[in-house]
Amino acid sequence: MNISERLCDLRKKAGYSQEQLAELLGISRQAISKWESGQGNPDIDNIIKLTKIYQVSADYILMGCENEPSRQTESVPTPLPPKNEFSPEMRKAIAIITVTAGFAVITVLFITALSIMEKFVF
Repeated sequence: MNISERLCDLRKKAGYSQEQLAELLGISRQAISKWESGQGNPDIDNIIKLTKIYQVSADYILMGCENEPSRQTESVPTPLPPKNEFSPEMRKAIAIITVTAGFAVITVLFITALSIMEKFVF
């Protein structure tokens, strides 16, 4: 069994359509089709994602083995977050940076305004 056959077999055993798998990976259905027909191969980032989705090793995906792939204890794969979504920690960091930058800009404007007013008042 070659990599294209393993990818097709793993997807079918997991119960995903090509469209569903493509959505989980954030790629096109055509890319999945190319992998499964042997016209292309997944890049390393997608191989890593596939190991998490199928709960198999990268060695199994890339080279295969004589035995059934060893499954991890989780029976249901954890869905991957959407590609362009920030984690809660990242959102908090962005908010803090934005507020801090806002205060810095307001402070500079206030000091500039005071120095201009000082020339006219005193």
